[in-house]
Amino acid sequence: SGGAPQTATSRWAFGAVGLSLPGDDVAAALALAHEVQHAKLCALMDLLPLVTDRGQRLYYAPWRPDPRPLASLLHGLYAHLGVTRFWRRQREVAADPAEAHQANVEFARWRSACARVATVVAGRPELTAPGVVFVEAATRPLRRWRREPVPRAAREEARRAAAEHRGHWEGFFRMTNES
Repeated sequence: SGGAPQTATSRWAFGAVGLSLPGDDVAAALALAHEVQHAKLCALMDLLPLVTDRGQRLYYAPWRPDPRPLASLLHGLYAHLGVTRFWRRQREVAADPAEAHQANVEFARWRSACARVATVVAGRPELTAPGVVFVEAATRPLRRWRREPVPRAAREEARRAAAEHRGHWEGFFRMTNES
């Protein structure tokens, strides 16, 4: 049906992931890297509360067109840490120069997005004590990844894609609030 593959993770059936037919093996692996993170976090959140129920604030998520509550933002952050890790490795195995460039772009984009969101999430009082520990441990690799070199052209393309997403989001949010 064209467009991005559709994926989902079941909170109630650990390890159950739904995927539309991916376009290629890289898309399949990326979707699994993303969805497995959701499955792991669902299992952990069944054992330990990471956020309190108080607070109805919504946040910008660099991977979504709509604002998200804190628990959902945490889910997106953890899933995109998996996405970032995937692209980090893909940079090393991509044989085609265009594929390597795209892997560098995606790695740069998602490591920056995760770092920004981690800063927001880590500062929220709705995080429980286990939530604080989880965010710190989950985002620790970002400090190393942010020091890894990425070609300038890939960094600039990543920055433009992130800015475009934010611009669309802000435009939609303004339009929705004006209605």
